[in-house]
Amino acid sequence: AAGGGRAAAADQRNRRKDKHANTPKEPIGATGIPERERILLSVYFPVARSRAPEFHVLSTHWTVGKAVDVLAERGGVINRNNQPGAEPLCLFNKAGVALNRSSYLEDCVIQGQLEGGAAVVLEYGAALVNHDPAALQGSDDLRKDCVVC
Repeated sequence: AAGGGRAAAADQRNRRKDKHANTPKEPIGATGIPERERILLSVYFPVARSRAPEFHVLSTHWTVGKAVDVLAERGGVINRNNQPGAEPLCLFNKAGVALNRSSYLEDCVIQGQLEGGAAVVLEYGAALVNHDPAALQGSDDLRKDCVVC
């Protein structure tokens, strides 16, 4: 069992180094979100999902909870956050801090917990295990294009 934990941790570190499935100039989800509300994020999906990270546009007027719901739907990730006792699906910033589900993305930006172009992790559980922020790639060159950065 202990060896499996180490293997899973190594898999998580390697998984985070995957190349993105799309480019920052062709993010998923921009349609229907007014430009002034858009925030570009580099989204890393749950390790068990084996999905390459993707650039997504979200609305800064959404709560973190809504962002989790939308990203789970876009990424084909099972989300049981509405079921009591289920393992929570959470959104973590690059530093590995879980964002409060009731906070608005705009407030997360204002409070310095999130910035445009940054990497975020969608993962099960209340904390990230063996998290390496250096392994996550954001889009530093596009921060200037984000309205709320």
